[in-house]
Amino acid sequence: MDLILPNHTPEILEKTFDSIYLYEHELYSLMAEKTEMKWLLVIPKQPLDADENLDYIQELYGSIYQLIAFMQNNQIGQHFNIAKIGNKNPNQHIHLIFREENDEVWPDAVWCHEPLKSSLETPEKLKEALRPFYQA
Repeated sequence: MDLILPNHTPEILEKTFDSIYLYEHELYSLMAEKTEMKWLLVIPKQPLDADENLDYIQELYGSIYQLIAFMQNNQIGQHFNIAKIGNKNPNQHIHLIFREENDEVWPDAVWCHEPLKSSLETPEKLKEALRPFYQA
């Protein structure tokens, strides 16, 4: 569990996480689940081990919360859930899910309702909406 992928090419990430590659950041790669929900995966480039890597973890979570602020300030998403779980995939990743009161499983947790409605359109919309954040 909690394996770090040494190679973050889009092809390897998409195969490993069965998700859509969106953007590369110096601290992580960003993926989107193939659902109607705004469900992002943050794939760290270094271990999340506080004993050995606390500075990286603080910088990573700071960057994630900058992304969250951008999404909220640009009406891409408001209410979010963030979780580091890895029950189904041993490769280290952080889930960032933006929820809306009218989403398909509100107010329940998304983990309890898989499979969710599939969509390739939502990841493409997220990629376009996040372009200014990653090109800044």
